[in-house]
Amino acid sequence: MTKSVLGSTTQNDLGPILIAGGHEDVLGGLEIFISRARACLGITAHQATETPGYGGIRLGRYMHSLVRFVRSLPAHKIVWLQYGSAFDLAYLVLAKLFGKKVAVTPHLGGSWRSMQNRVFRTLCNRLLGIADIIFTLHQTQPASLGFPASLVKRCRVMPTFLPEALTQEPVPVRSRGKPLRLIHAARLSAEKGSFAFLDVCAALTRRGVVYEACIVGTGDGEVNAALPEEIKRRGLTVSQMGVLPQSAFFDLLRSQDVLVNLSLQDAYPLTVLEALLCGVAPVCSALPGAEEMAGEAPAISLVQGQDAEAAADKILAIDWPSLPDSAEVIRRKFDWSVLGKQYHAVFSELIAPSYSANAAMKAVTP
Repeated sequence: MTKSVLGSTTQNDLGPILIAGGHEDVLGGLEIFISRARACLGITAHQATETPGYGGIRLGRYMHSLVRFVRSLPAHKIVWLQYGSAFDLAYLVLAKLFGKKVAVTPHLGGSWRSMQNRVFRTLCNRLLGIADIIFTLHQTQPASLGFPASLVKRCRVMPTFLPEALTQEPVPVRSRGKPLRLIHAARLSAEKGSFAFLDVCAALTRRGVVYEACIVGTGDGEVNAALPEEIKRRGLTVSQMGVLPQSAFFDLLRSQDVLVNLSLQDAYPLTVLEALLCGVAPVCSALPGAEEMAGEAPAISLVQGQDAEAAADKILAIDWPSLPDSAEVIRRKFDWSVLGKQYHAVFSELIAPSYSANAAMKAVTP
């Protein structure tokens, strides 16, 4: 059991932190981030923001969540908002109206629909400007979200959270399996690369590559119905595993060779890092966050967009002996004891009497 850096010896100094974001009845990347952050940092208070329109969540739940959020504010000094939708910015406004210090972590990529509308993006960025500090997940995220210079100055790169066990276990030595084992894991959709995964399988089939393929996750009703039909239409042999508990997922991941993640949405795809720590070679779309990952861990292969033929080329050219070295770089960077110290220092600074908006005016650094 990991001792929290925000535990009893420092909690009185920091004051209670309320982490806000995600949904009570959804388990996606945002919710997993929140769960790991709470475990690593010892944050007990969490308020789901219940973003409307996601997974069929009704507007009424969002309004009820806003009311509960306001009622909980007096007990907290810091609100750490997980910004996954424009609707989440209402929590930022309310927290500032109640005089709270607010840190915001955006969980968006430039390809998200809301970020592609210039007027809407400008409005969201202006609201975001009232935050005390912005924790970006990677260096290039401010540029991909169209942050103005004034907002960039409030940003600080803060690492994401990977499963603690993966950062402690030795990285397995791996060679290509026979047959080649492929996995795609995501909240299934076209934008997340789920159908592009089938394109990659078809490309490998045409090249005579013997492989086994599986898909982990679920999507909305339309995707869940269309995906098996598309597999059947193409005559592919691809197993659908549904949603797996974390332990079962990592057991499965360790038995695979290649993760195919041709997502056009993920700001910073955690599954890519998790795969690498499991000794699995990731092949993913060259979005800015993934490009930054590959700069640190060259074993991550990048392709433009959802180019299935290019992905097949990358899969067949994987340098298997390079995987452990890349994984070790990631393991050191995301060790929970390292992350705990980094976040503790920033939160301590945030509630210091001398802290002001100007204190956050620090350029994004590696």
